Amino acid sequence: MLTLESMPEDMRLFIVSKMASTSPIHYFNTIITCKRLSFGPDNYSIAKALNLSPLVNQPSLANRYQTLVDRCLETNNIDAHFVKGMLEYFESQNQIIGLHHIHIASKGGHVQGTYVYGVLLMAIGETENGVKIINKLTDDKRISVVEDCMANFQRSMERPFLHMKETYVSSMKKM
Repeated sequence: MLTLESMPEDMRLFIVSKMASTSPIHYFNTIITCKRLSFGPDNYSIAKALNLSPLVNQPSLANRYQTLVDRCLETNNIDAHFVKGMLEYFESQNQIIGLHHIHIASKGGHVQGTYVYGVLLMAIGETENGVKIINKLTDDKRISVVEDCMANFQRSMERPFLHMKETYVSSMKKM
């Protein structure tokens, strides 16, 4: 019978990183209950694969998990780039840095990041580029995915941490 202790460490790491990429709740429950695994977010493979969907849905929560987000950024985790971009763009008013992180998430295949990047480009006057991005996303992923992105983005914009300029609000209303 194969036990956790008898498995090679690289196999255990592979299993835990796959779990981290699919469910943050299962990952954290595993780490809490199986301290022997000792594969925390300080491990490159875990930080790279870690699914940060709760923070993607509510970026303001990331302020409580700054160390985790920073570690994931070091490994180029696309969820972490999206979250960092949202915080920088809307909370810290660092639009250039925020747009940079959201662009990295978009280039990495982050669907919500691609949508937000397109919307922000339209909001800052790069309408043609923003429309191209949104249209490509619609072609690649279907309109229902884009509609979900729009709903998620609008929910994120309702969070109190976001200080929106009037141009962003009017751009969203026009969509």
